[in-house]
Amino acid sequence: MNSRIILLITGLVLSSIFLTVGAASAETPRYLQVRSITMTLEGPDATFNIEYELDMIARVYVMFLGTGSIEPAIYDIFSDFNDIQVLSVREDNAVVKVRNVSYHDPEQGGNIFFHDSHNLGITVDTFILVFPSGVERTFSNVSTTQNTFFEA
Repeated sequence: MNSRIILLITGLVLSSIFLTVGAASAETPRYLQVRSITMTLEGPDATFNIEYELDMIARVYVMFLGTGSIEPAIYDIFSDFNDIQVLSVREDNAVVKVRNVSYHDPEQGGNIFFHDSHNLGITVDTFILVFPSGVERTFSNVSTTQNTFFEA
């Protein structure tokens, strides 16, 4: 019985070391494989849905200690953005709200917003851009958001 407890504690300590080292690096940690990001434009703001897979050690770690250890890696993806808020982090997805990521030029008239490209902290296989009208555009193998304009 004591050997099981020692083995469990050792596993948790080792996995926390691996997770911490991965979060401190400049690129996305190896334990987090982002499959897709969906950016939904909402006037000056945007909501990002990130879908990812965790490796086996990270899943065990999250099962015992929760998703708080994934949050720094999520923030790293959006390091080029200013006003970000992680709304939820789950075992396979996260939702992030970014405020003032697009701007309105009053000289253009109407409700036209402009979004300048921002770097993502990763290269993602599938990036989906959803306009306020519901129209979607899908991009492959991107490391930045797209320059675009839209009507809100």
